[in-house]
Amino acid sequence: MPGPFRLALVGALLCAVTLPAGQALAARPAPMDCAGTTRERVCAVTLPGDVAVRSNKVRVVVPADYDTSGREYPVVYMLHGVGDNETSWTNSTRGNLGALTAMCDAIFVMPDGGGGNTAGWYSDWKDGTRQYETFHTAVLPRAVDAAFRTQGKKHRAVAGLSMGGFGALSYTARHPGLYRATASYSGFADTLFGAPATGQFYEVGGQNPVTSLGTPNKGIWGDQSADRATWAAHNPYDLAASFRGQPLYLSTGHGAPGGSQGDDATKANAYGTEAYVGHLNDRFAEQLTANGVAFTDARELGGRHDWPYWRANFTASLKVLMPALGAASPGCGA
Repeated sequence: MPGPFRLALVGALLCAVTLPAGQALAARPAPMDCAGTTRERVCAVTLPGDVAVRSNKVRVVVPADYDTSGREYPVVYMLHGVGDNETSWTNSTRGNLGALTAMCDAIFVMPDGGGGNTAGWYSDWKDGTRQYETFHTAVLPRAVDAAFRTQGKKHRAVAGLSMGGFGALSYTARHPGLYRATASYSGFADTLFGAPATGQFYEVGGQNPVTSLGTPNKGIWGDQSADRATWAAHNPYDLAASFRGQPLYLSTGHGAPGGSQGDDATKANAYGTEAYVGHLNDRFAEQLTANGVAFTDARELGGRHDWPYWRANFTASLKVLMPALGAASPGCGA
């Protein structure tokens, strides 16, 4: 069997880990040397490149005591939105996740999910050209469990924003038992709302290289009318009953001024987007209730589709995610 995974510090701050394919994934390296300060806890990981995705690069944030504790940790998978990539959650001006999790006894993993007009929508595409769902739900957990000291499959959670909120909900519903808890921040919780008219909107948005809509065109789930069953099989609204019996955190704004994180008059589009997303989440919440699903309701009237809200919602959701993973460490989510 090949030797330990290669570990190297980049600029003494960012550690890069290359995970070889095949049986090497069964090995575990010595404690990683990327812990210490907030920035040093962020690792750049490259997985085997044999799955059809935009990028096989992953960011990992380890606990502050990872190098010295010898303990195993639960894992939270963090999914990004249409205009982002695997670095967005750890970017200091966007997610700032390293600082926000300084007191958390968990490993946070951020894969790439495609973006812009080729956004992946956390799915194996109907046209066969992308395999994001396979990458994130099969390849990635196995690699992470092999390379890091994790507590394994019974101690995983998933969370995401916007397109990633959809992904977190869809993955949880489509893969029972894979995650112990779920959080969605401004997620697209009902992609079939307004069908078939919204299918045309998605098609145009997904093909426009000027915008960052990246909405799911026919290549992803097929035609919204002719392939409605495929759309429904990925749609959180249609899968609401699947969330029974596990913690779920649901947050969104509704595009009105006076939100909890303040206003920004320069971001009119972000208010319009959140008004639409807020309606989708209202529909999803009603469907959850109709199916007897309890959830933490963090919806608010104000708010826009923007990072200040997602950072605040992420921090608040840790009070739901961490206890579900048995990792309710003091100060985590404070």
